[in-house]
Amino acid sequence: MSSVFRYMNQHFALCLFGAVIVGIVLSFVMGEQVVLLKPLGTIFTRLLVMIVPVLVFFSIASSFANIGDATRMKRWAGKIIGWFVLSMLIATFLGIAMGLIFKPGLGIELHSADFKVTEITVDMFINWLPKNFVGCIAEGNTIQIVFLSIFVGIAVVMMPEGKSKTFLTNILSSSQDLILQIVKGIMYYAPIGVAALMATSIGELKGSFVSQMGSFLAAYSIAFVLQVAIVYFLLLYVIGKINPFRFTRKMFPALITAFTTTSSAATLPVNLRCVKEMGVDKEMTDFGLPLGVTFNMDSMGIEIPLYIMLGMYAVGTAPTIGQLFLFVIMGIAFSIGCAGVPGGGLAIAVILVNAFGLPTEVVAWIAAVFFYLDITGTPMNIWGDAVCTAIVASKEGKIDWDKMNS
Repeated sequence: MSSVFRYMNQHFALCLFGAVIVGIVLSFVMGEQVVLLKPLGTIFTRLLVMIVPVLVFFSIASSFANIGDATRMKRWAGKIIGWFVLSMLIATFLGIAMGLIFKPGLGIELHSADFKVTEITVDMFINWLPKNFVGCIAEGNTIQIVFLSIFVGIAVVMMPEGKSKTFLTNILSSSQDLILQIVKGIMYYAPIGVAALMATSIGELKGSFVSQMGSFLAAYSIAFVLQVAIVYFLLLYVIGKINPFRFTRKMFPALITAFTTTSSAATLPVNLRCVKEMGVDKEMTDFGLPLGVTFNMDSMGIEIPLYIMLGMYAVGTAPTIGQLFLFVIMGIAFSIGCAGVPGGGLAIAVILVNAFGLPTEVVAWIAAVFFYLDITGTPMNIWGDAVCTAIVASKEGKIDWDKMNS
């Protein structure tokens, strides 16, 4: 049994891909009887929805609290974090732009009684703030929990150094570890849940599922290319004065490792070696790259707006200006706070579907393409970590140019 769990940990995206295939086959083999599988899918989504409030709170609060301590290490540490945020912000805007252009989900024709269109009003901003500490968590109001967790994380950062601050930081970190362990356990059930969701959702779909997910993948892929071309290549060349093609060639072992393992954490040792060997300062590399694994997820900045738009267009509505603004906030918050979530994209998809009252079928659709998102998103994430660290190292005079240009 332990070998099965070990295989799932190492090949989670591949297991989901297999579950999607099984679900598609079951939908055709079982016909109308496929509704018997619906409880298996419902169990999976209920388990994730159950853990969503505490997952969001402890992940984001812990990340902000720990990042605050890190910024005091060196003057350049804050600059690396600033570049991480800028990179995630651009990725989020690209995801929004491509979603508006390709309109993924348009024509699928689903309905959700819980979905409400949000307009920009003063009340909208006020409603993002929780009325009390416990209420928003008990009610599962994800947007309010995001703001509450940011407030808590920043409050811990602003506390004077001492035992109390260390104690609270440790509580947040330990609680996050506990919740992530629970999520990890739920993810062992994911292949069964995803297969059931896929089987039942295909039977209920109207319109062309393949073509609509094609528009989702096109939007994601173009945003991916633009992120690499604009953020990574252009900023490396213009700001960092680094040849982006030579940089990418030296990064190749790390990119291949990320592609095959689909794990930023597993790729970290290779990424550290590549960046150090190209001449970036050891101290900056040892700070920036591990921090990026838990803080910087450019791929999620692209994916989060597309997840939400997929569901919104499927229920026949387009995002409002207020919702686009919210996409930016949630894109950055989840990219920072949920980097360590096992099966990250799928877990965050459930969080967003729950937050916006979208159809649960959206989770199955995302699972259908999750393998592609994972094998491309992980290299993007570790690539972004290295790029941001190298740019700051260049500006700070912390690069051995003989090694970089060799």
